[in-house]
Amino acid sequence: MRLKLPLAVFLVLAAHSAAADDIRIINANIITMDVGNPSATTLLIRDNRVVSVGNDAADDDSSDGTLSVIDAQGAMVIPGIIDQHLHWNRTAITWGYALHRGEGAYSLDELEQALRARAAEVPEGEWITLIGRHNHEQFLEDPEDPDSGRYPSREELDRWVPNHKVLFSQRFTPTPVGSGRDDYNRANFTGPGQMNSSAIEFFNGMTDAAPFLPPIPEDGALSDELSEQVFQWTRANNSLENQIRSTRDLMRWSHSIGLVGVGDAGGMGFRQTQDFTPLIELARRGELTVRNRYQLRPFPAPAAPEQTGIDMLRNILSAAPLAESQNCVGPEELPGEGFHMSRVGGPFFRNMGIGESIGAPTPESIAEATVFVLRRPDWSFHQHAEGRQIANIIEGIRRAVAVDDPCRIGTFAERHSSMEHLNDATVEDLANMAELGIGAGIQAVRFLFPDWQYSGPPYRAAVDTPGLNFGFGADGMFAGHGNPWTTLQFMVTGEAHNGRDILTDDPLDRGPQQITLMEGLRGYTSNAAWFMREEHERGQLKEGFLADLAILNQDPFEVDARQIGDTKAVLTIVDGAIVYSDGSLTPTE
Repeated sequence: MRLKLPLAVFLVLAAHSAAADDIRIINANIITMDVGNPSATTLLIRDNRVVSVGNDAADDDSSDGTLSVIDAQGAMVIPGIIDQHLHWNRTAITWGYALHRGEGAYSLDELEQALRARAAEVPEGEWITLIGRHNHEQFLEDPEDPDSGRYPSREELDRWVPNHKVLFSQRFTPTPVGSGRDDYNRANFTGPGQMNSSAIEFFNGMTDAAPFLPPIPEDGALSDELSEQVFQWTRANNSLENQIRSTRDLMRWSHSIGLVGVGDAGGMGFRQTQDFTPLIELARRGELTVRNRYQLRPFPAPAAPEQTGIDMLRNILSAAPLAESQNCVGPEELPGEGFHMSRVGGPFFRNMGIGESIGAPTPESIAEATVFVLRRPDWSFHQHAEGRQIANIIEGIRRAVAVDDPCRIGTFAERHSSMEHLNDATVEDLANMAELGIGAGIQAVRFLFPDWQYSGPPYRAAVDTPGLNFGFGADGMFAGHGNPWTTLQFMVTGEAHNGRDILTDDPLDRGPQQITLMEGLRGYTSNAAWFMREEHERGQLKEGFLADLAILNQDPFEVDARQIGDTKAVLTIVDGAIVYSDGSLTPTE
């Protein structure tokens, strides 16, 4: 049997429960992330698991099923990438056809090429959008001038893409209030935007737009306020059918770069139950092929907007009710409260805990919330932590762990809870986190917005902290980009989108924060799986582990460090099935 795959085909199984052919990969340069067997040339997949890695994989013919052989022709194979903190769900339901390649354009010429290529794929008259995941200053008019970045004009967009509607909307703008360590932890979740003529005509031709929209200016340039209003209109008017199509499209793009799983933090404006619908529907159909581990965010009850802290946690925890006879120490337990539903779901869509906040970043609030969470079997949390919040949160967790609460179930360390972002974490902070068993989730928003935060990200400090569970992400796809290879290039070079090195000179005296590519990949594979409590079966190419992997178009260890971001997948396997191929490798029986 010969499987013919056209360029950039996206293959989706009719149902994940259907048995896939066995797959043998040969002549490969396999990076396993298994410390006991770090490299290999062959591996064998049976059903949805890796059954052998190494030379013996080529000789295992014990299966009665069909065997497909993929000759990797010396290409590098890695475990499928897991971003431990990516707002993937929010981008999955974006308006129109997303300009995925736009986030990796760093000049107007590159943006023009991306738009023209996308226009060739999208039906005429439809929307092409880049909502979030960019900084308008990255599109340089003069590639030699890092200060020449701007959006294309309406006239330029009309010339480049005459048969489609085009919308750009930046969704994040840093707003520092001073020059101190805590003065940079400020931002607005909106930014400028730009439209072409067809998009302007669409909006200005509407009557009684709901929600209300003022007229779009003739030049198509959107102020921060107008960009936010347009964005809210698109959210309110995006059909479920279009959201499902957009989610499929984001899956295809994710697989094209080897991204197979995300820890999804929801995000500002994400409406949880309503906005989960497209993913739940695709999971129900067996068509969701990015492993999504979502976080639930505490919110006030609709009738009690003043709720904070424990009261908000009670709204969403759905925890196992505790017996009234138990003498709990700390927050009061309410009889009959909720039911336990942690990790409810299937292999592609289930919960990973609470995010991004269990309480105000004070020792008292965090301690109370942590005691409360530790009574709920199997729940973890992933707490936003920046600047001087970091030490306060660590102290709160330390106090909670010290409480002798008879209602506690298990230990704190076994929950795999984490603190997220951590740009300004000191070496002492990271050591304290390791001692308590707090994971360190570190992201790369500063790549697009180098003036966001005082320092960091502290990649080197985290990697060098003994016993610290660290994992990496982009924190896209509103504030940051989504492509993990962009993050990996940033980790190695220290250079933001404009070429400015922001990791070598560290204002907190932690030393240069660049790390090696192998260290970065570990944080995006085996270490990232720890945050989902799945390190026993994901993130490594190892016997018994889930068969999620990517065959790459280049060896990122051999190219110039500034070309790491050009890495893509030529073939991606998830759950033992081929979900993406660019056609360059043809499986044979």
